[in-house]
Amino acid sequence: MLDPTGQIKVSLLKKKLLIIMPQNILSQVFDDETLERLKSIVDVTFKTDVRGLSEEEYSKIIKETDAEILVTGWGSPKITVKILKENPQLKYMCHSAGTVRAYVEKEAIERGLLVTNWGSTIARSVAEAALMMILCCLRRVTKLTFDMHIRKKWPRDVIPEGLFYQRVGLFGFGAIARELRKFLKPFQCKVSAYSPHVPDEIFRKYDVKRVNSLEELFEKNRIISVHAANTPENYHIINRDILRRLEDGGVLVNTARGAIIDEKALYEELKTGRIYAALDVYEKEPLPADSPLRGLENCLLIPHMGGPTPDRRVDMGKMVLRNIEHYVKNEPLENVITPRRYDLIT
Repeated sequence: MLDPTGQIKVSLLKKKLLIIMPQNILSQVFDDETLERLKSIVDVTFKTDVRGLSEEEYSKIIKETDAEILVTGWGSPKITVKILKENPQLKYMCHSAGTVRAYVEKEAIERGLLVTNWGSTIARSVAEAALMMILCCLRRVTKLTFDMHIRKKWPRDVIPEGLFYQRVGLFGFGAIARELRKFLKPFQCKVSAYSPHVPDEIFRKYDVKRVNSLEELFEKNRIISVHAANTPENYHIINRDILRRLEDGGVLVNTARGAIIDEKALYEELKTGRIYAALDVYEKEPLPADSPLRGLENCLLIPHMGGPTPDRRVDMGKMVLRNIEHYVKNEPLENVITPRRYDLIT
């Protein structure tokens, strides 16, 4: 706009941003340096008392702060279409975690609300967890733990394996699987992957052999790590027939989504003692107390904690900062959630 002298007047007003998440999460996600940088580019308001916040109360807070940008995370309330209609100034929701379904209605995105999440920021943390789970299976850690802690034994009869030179198959070759491939380098593993939509040049870049079917992946590898998307096509795709293709002593690790594996079929296979598994995700979470998977000494169970450890959650905050900087400068954002991506993320 022009000032009275006819010169161009530049507005110094910062965009208004509301960070709304529990204090314990906020303090893990944002270190002092990131927060100070954020405050230097936008006008920040904090709301950490979010327990039991109603839709009406949430809408009122957004309206009172005149927030154009929301930063949300674990424990934040949900943005509904009603809230969006009542707050036409709200344009962008920068979610610091992964899944967004619990935090924004799909229709809000379809109506134009810009939403991003952590994208590949936490890929190396999940890959680290997958590597740990592979090693624990090979070293028979669950059985040894039962023997040492519960049975009070000195179990020298257990025969562990190492990871060096093993054949490793990756179901899905996205960001997490690619990070895991890097971690496997020192072990000199032979790595192949089944991921139909990833181009050949990515396979070549990471020195990974492409296989043409899930059946082939399970037949040719001793270790399988699951990183596939939770699509309708992948529901129970790892079934009894696929599991039986894994050789005796084989290892199956899942840090993706529980519904990809038919848990009943997996239990039947594990019950024979023929293979080993490590699971971080399940069809029903929390895992029911009476799940038959509990108590199997050839199955390592983790309560969906394969994501970033608290010490690395600052990476989530740095991702938020980068996207806010892009937004303020009207630059393309990273990890935009489209309606299609919304359906794939659980």
